[in-house]
Amino acid sequence: MERFKIKCEILQKPVELQFDIKKMPGEIGPCYMVTVDGLFRGYIKKEKTGMFGQLMNSDFDEEVMLVINSELKKLLN
Repeated sequence: MERFKIKCEILQKPVELQFDIKKMPGEIGPCYMVTVDGLFRGYIKKEKTGMFGQLMNSDFDEEVMLVINSELKKLLN
């Protein structure tokens, strides 16, 4: 799965999240470039805990990361 999209709700607004898998030097788990409603927002990586966290200069707030983790857990498990 090189690219996939998820439609969900963030802050009571419907959004489309697009995930593009990226190979990041030094990172073991899967990493994704994340686009929200067509705008690049940053990169996430799977951490040892199994949750996804921000990577590099991402600008996701806590609620967005909770939604991302919830949606990816449904999709990837």
